[in-house]
Amino acid sequence: MHIPSSVGLAPVKVLIPRLPSASAILPRILGIDARRFYTNFGPLATEFEEALKALVGAAGVTLTCNGTIAIELALRARSTPGRRLCLMPAFTFIASAHAVCNAGLEPFLLDVDAGSLALTPEIVEAALPSLAEPPAAVLVVSAFGAPPDLNIWAAFESRHGIPVVFDAAAAVTSLSDIGAQPVCVSLHATKVLGIGEGGAIFSSDLRLIERLTAMTGFGFMWDRISEVRGGNYRISEYTAAIGLSAVEALPARQARLREVAAAYRRRLRGKESRLQPGVGEAWVTMTLNVTVPPAEAHLTTERFDAGGIDWRRWWGLGCHRHPAFADVRRADLSVTEALAVRVIGVPFHDDLTEAEIDRVVACLR
Repeated sequence: MHIPSSVGLAPVKVLIPRLPSASAILPRILGIDARRFYTNFGPLATEFEEALKALVGAAGVTLTCNGTIAIELALRARSTPGRRLCLMPAFTFIASAHAVCNAGLEPFLLDVDAGSLALTPEIVEAALPSLAEPPAAVLVVSAFGAPPDLNIWAAFESRHGIPVVFDAAAAVTSLSDIGAQPVCVSLHATKVLGIGEGGAIFSSDLRLIERLTAMTGFGFMWDRISEVRGGNYRISEYTAAIGLSAVEALPARQARLREVAAAYRRRLRGKESRLQPGVGEAWVTMTLNVTVPPAEAHLTTERFDAGGIDWRRWWGLGCHRHPAFADVRRADLSVTEALAVRVIGVPFHDDLTEAEIDRVVACLR
């Protein structure tokens, strides 16, 4: 396969975030100036909550200062007391494991399904008999923004009585049918709906949402009485202003990202390298990945480097490969070991040109 020369060509960046412009945000900033209400569940934060609930069709939402805190709070609120193990996939961004530990739990790493790149109820059920102790919770991770199957996990929790929490960090624009199990998202600048730093927890359980919201504000529920242990995990009115402007710009942004994904999909026809099922069609992401053939992982990255193409392994090679988590307990991770090296993040953003996509795809078998 001919690889176009990168001589004289600018590097192709893997991701270029885009937040609302200063002019889009300014009217709301001027409103903050007039009200002099800057934080502590202000009017813009409340409006942003309503916008997010409408976006995903959720009955309740708790805003958080970032997505990792959202996972931590949800695990603290839902984990079975007196138990320590949190079952989670090894193949995920390392923030998932940090959130588990910060919630006072111990990660127990499981493998993923090679097709969906995600944990399944069957994988968890196969591991349960071998555990030395019953788990406190299961953390289910959405793979790069793919919509998690909430219904099968609701059935799992009903069968086993093990609380389930969803780390759907990149999936806020692909969620629907939110049930009682908390679904945590990130609103980081690198997400489709990015606000800089922020997160949210969705659930139809309004009592849970009330508790989680209290946990973001020192546990205050009534008359500044701290009813539950929490901290200061709220967003300011300035962050909410960015969020509301980002929601307004979202339809055009999603449409453009679908165009870029479709351009990749057309060019990848007939190649062994493949995109995740449904990406750019049923859902969108800012971290587009190709899964390359087993023998092509190193060769592909070499061609990218030679061609001036930026790339990432967004989730690395598994949580167990990070020194901070090398000693955590785990099941057999043979799928993760074989798969993680093959999942490569390619350039994907709304400034990407057709010529740049050609350069990327020319490096893929």
